[in-house]
Order: sequence, then C-alpha cells, then structure tokens
Amino acid sequence: MGDLSSPEKVLFLLKRLGEPPYEMGVTELAREMGAAKSGVHKLLALLVRESFLVQNGATRRYSLGPAVFRLGNVYSDMKGIGEVARGVMEAIATITGTSVFVGIREGDEAYLAYKVDSPEGFIYQGQVGRRFPIHAGALGKLLTAYRDPEKVRVLLAGRTLERRAPRTITDPERMLEEYARIREQGYAVSDEENSPGAYGLAAPIRDRNGDVWACLCIAGPKRQFHEEQRSNWLRLVVNGAEEISYRLGFRS
Repeated sequence: MGDLSSPEKVLFLLKRLGEPPYEMGVTELAREMGAAKSGVHKLLALLVRESFLVQNGATRRYSLGPAVFRLGNVYSDMKGIGEVARGVMEAIATITGTSVFVGIREGDEAYLAYKVDSPEGFIYQGQVGRRFPIHAGALGKLLTAYRDPEKVRVLLAGRTLERRAPRTITDPERMLEEYARIREQGYAVSDEENSPGAYGLAAPIRDRNGDVWACLCIAGPKRQFHEEQRSNWLRLVVNGAEEISYRLGFRS
C-alpha cells in the first residue's frame, strides 16, 4: 500500500474492520497494510484504549468498538434517514417478503447502512456496513450512477470489474451506459449480477438539496420476483424512496 502516515494507518484499520470478516488479528492487519507488526500493534492499542476497537480476550483479534457505534448513531441522527426510513422499509418488507435496505455512498464506495428483513420471507445474511461493488448489484450501481460521469469514468479506469455472477457487467464502457440508463429511468435493476440467483431493485433517495447519497433497495431470490410482481414491487421501491426523500426535506 506504500508508505502511509499514522493517521492514514488509523483510518485503514477502522475501515478494514468495518468489512468482512469484521474481526482480525494484528498479523493479518499488518500484512494487508504492508507495515511493521510492532507499529500496527501500537495503533491498535491506542484505538482499544479510546474504545474505537475492542479485543477478543480469547482469540486476541480486534473488532470495531462502542465509540464507532456512538459516532455512527450521531451521524444517523444528524442525517435523520434511519428514523424516517424504517416505517417505509418495514411496510415494503411485509408486502414483498424480501429484504429491504438503505444504502449510502461514502467517498467512492457504496455501503449497506440499514436493513429490514421480512418477518416471514427472505432474510439477507449480509451485515450492516458491508461494502457493495460499484458495478454489480442494484444498490452499488445506483449510488455510483448519480455521481459526476467524468469522475465515474476515472474511477472505472482504475479498477478491475470482477465478474461476480452470470450477468455481471465487466466492460467499463458498457458500465457507463448502464449508469446513464439508471439516471434516465430513475431506478436500478440487478438480475444475477452480484450473486447467482439473486435479484434486486433500487431507487434514489434525495436530501433537501436534491443530492443522491442514499438509496432504497429490495433484494431476494430471483424466483420471488415473478414477472407480474416486478412492476408492482418497483413502484413500491420508487414510491418509498420518494417518501423518504420528502421526509428528509426534498421538494421536487
């Protein structure tokens, strides 16, 4: 990873432990960071002392701590999206029998921020905080589509678009066309792109300034998305995203 400053190393540790497997040892972290184990251990000890990390006494592995949870709740309260979205998400989960997400964009990446599973239907196994690829899956595609196209072109040029499922788009030019299509139609569809046998729909959530940094998404096994259901469920997702946007202060 090249030479990182101490603040950059701290940020790397926090972000890395926010992704699977969510708990890692000092040896693994030092190897991924490309840094000396002794130096990484000092940073880990500092983060544990300040409650940003906790260490499992049995395994000696590290995971995110209560200070991160508290700051996350502060951010959520300031944005207000968690409170206003939950009722909409629960209603959609009950009607569709799918899992319902709110995704947010952080820098160049898309993350799962909130999740509601159907009380009697599909239960998504991924954890809150999971990162989604920018080129596969409705959530990641939609949040990338609403960025500046030239910035997205540069972003795609610096990445290898991994084939994750039968219908994953791996060509950057085709991906740019897909982003344009998403902006034009106002929603994203994922048909076996991020995971074999999975289907998803996503629509943009806008803040009071009209900016798209979040989205509402449903996902589940493709067999649940019967052809006669898809248009109805898409309307639910789009209307739900518009309702959340309205509650956040967006007025079209």
